[in-house]
Amino acid sequence: MKVVLASSSEVAAPILDHLLNSQHDLLCGISMPDKPTGRGRLPAPNAFSLLCQTKNLQLHTPVNGNELNALLRKIAPDVVITIAYGRLIKLEELMIPKFGWLNIHFSLLPRWRGAAPVQRTIEYGDSESGISIFRLDEGMDTGPIFYSEKIHLTGEETFGSLLSTLSGLAAPATLKVLEMLTRGDQPIPQDSNGITLARKLTKEEARIDWKKEAFEIERQIRAMNPWPIAWTMIDQQRISILKSSVSELVGAPGKILSTSPLIVGCGKNSLSIEIVKPAGKREMSGAQWIRGARLPTESFFV
Repeated sequence: MKVVLASSSEVAAPILDHLLNSQHDLLCGISMPDKPTGRGRLPAPNAFSLLCQTKNLQLHTPVNGNELNALLRKIAPDVVITIAYGRLIKLEELMIPKFGWLNIHFSLLPRWRGAAPVQRTIEYGDSESGISIFRLDEGMDTGPIFYSEKIHLTGEETFGSLLSTLSGLAAPATLKVLEMLTRGDQPIPQDSNGITLARKLTKEEARIDWKKEAFEIERQIRAMNPWPIAWTMIDQQRISILKSSVSELVGAPGKILSTSPLIVGCGKNSLSIEIVKPAGKREMSGAQWIRGARLPTESFFV
């Protein structure tokens, strides 16, 4: 089968490797154009573009729908597989490949349609997650599903670790779906019940509100790691928090209840701060940081 892989993210790496080592003909990669980055604002390729370069895979970066349409008509793929591509695909482009477009989504659809399914899964304390591979249509993750696979969560996953697990699951699953297409198998329409929207994550959400329950803040910290990283302020210092656990100590929200380990009061229960990163410094334990912080008496996290 003649395949095109469209992405702008490193999460496509396992799928790219599986396709390159399969019997399918991977024609090329498609990605977003280079974007200005860094202090010099010089154009730089995204992670998927760099992957294609290292694999010597031909890469195209159409700047708009017209260029994408012309490219697809020229190379005539049987199917386009997309994962974290970053562009809405119009109906005309969806209809060009013989088998349409397949989208790889990191949730058990219809739960967590949208831009941030992995983060919202952790933030809301779901007990399970998984992947869904569906035929792309003009809706927001609304297409019929060819394949889904469920995993149970331990409650210790971060955004980064769960994303890695799910991208690994997606690679062999993608090859299974290509076999289904070859056999003529048809996808199943999504359930109309249980639809939730995983809105895009923002940097503003990363600031910790200590009036919330400790369990909620702990999930927030895991959902924000490795981006945008949960943070708080104390004595005019910004402190990023990378790892925590819930404690049963009780105290006012933001109050330091213990220094070894570092425990901070919340709206309900409290939070043991295990790993922090002060602004401009390396990662360290919460207890190590507080020993050298020299904070005024009765300092509060805010």
